Amino acid sequence: MTLNMFLGLLGIIITIIVGVMGIIYTYRIRNIPKITFLEQDFFSLFESIIKNMDGINITFENIQINPSLLMLKASFINNGTIDIDSSMVHEPLKIKLPENCKWKRIKITKASPNVNINFKMSDIVTEFDWDLLKRNEYFSFDALIEIIDNQKESIEIDNEYIVKIYEKISISHRITNLEKINEENLYSIMKSKRLKRLMFPLISTLVLGLVLLTLIFIVPDQSLSSTHYIIKDLKNNNMEIKLIYLKNDNILIKSIDNKYKEVLAVDEFVKRYNIPLKVIKNTMIIYVFAFFALLGILMSISGLINYLFIKRKENYIKMLLDIK
Repeated sequence: MTLNMFLGLLGIIITIIVGVMGIIYTYRIRNIPKITFLEQDFFSLFESIIKNMDGINITFENIQINPSLLMLKASFINNGTIDIDSSMVHEPLKIKLPENCKWKRIKITKASPNVNINFKMSDIVTEFDWDLLKRNEYFSFDALIEIIDNQKESIEIDNEYIVKIYEKISISHRITNLEKINEENLYSIMKSKRLKRLMFPLISTLVLGLVLLTLIFIVPDQSLSSTHYIIKDLKNNNMEIKLIYLKNDNILIKSIDNKYKEVLAVDEFVKRYNIPLKVIKNTMIIYVFAFFALLGILMSISGLINYLFIKRKENYIKMLLDIK
């Protein structure tokens, strides 16, 4: 591969990277509303506090807590690019429980300064509204939820059962230009180490891609179809040699025992030893190198960008909710 071809290929790679980053940046700065529902915790009060501690009794509204009482800790975050005021809200933000559950108590536990949150709770649906929720502002709440199955005594309220309940909780709204509420899980964000464990393979893939790209520039455009021959040395004895094709139609002649080395042009070698040499182009090899080099570089850059976005999301949520 010539220097011009190498620089052209490098230019294509840089153009692709800059183009992708430009698209991502343009998408992120669009004036769009966005609200994220962040589940911080969802657990059984009985299973988490009482079951494994003998002698502890906790009551709620003068009734002893039983396995049917769940605690939900969550937040709503305006992580879009615009403020959301009451004029944009045609129907409040609603959280609807499955039919076998009932809201017992809700409390706003934390909110951004000057954010006024009101809520209206019924058995199944809770509505939240506000006068203004500016960009990067949020509010958090704790909620007690009761499972009201008729056969609740026979139901094992384990983590799997709680997850099924959570999956049936629905969030609805009618807010201008807001397509849907994004749902995130704090545990999966804060404990997301799978991608972190991929950092070394990603960096290794990037390095490998760059190495392959460098080899494209180093590997000759042509090679010899056959590299081992027998020639006569200065004493007219047979000598086994190996030929290595160099650039500019030159070849390196090496004896098998490495006692003899010489560089000759292909035509001069043919004339001196009367051995025809067939030179072939390495076009396919270069294409294969280029393909895997580009694939490795683009995959690793994509993974690294994804990692940076996840890391940014972690830091963003930590900052908003003051999580250590």
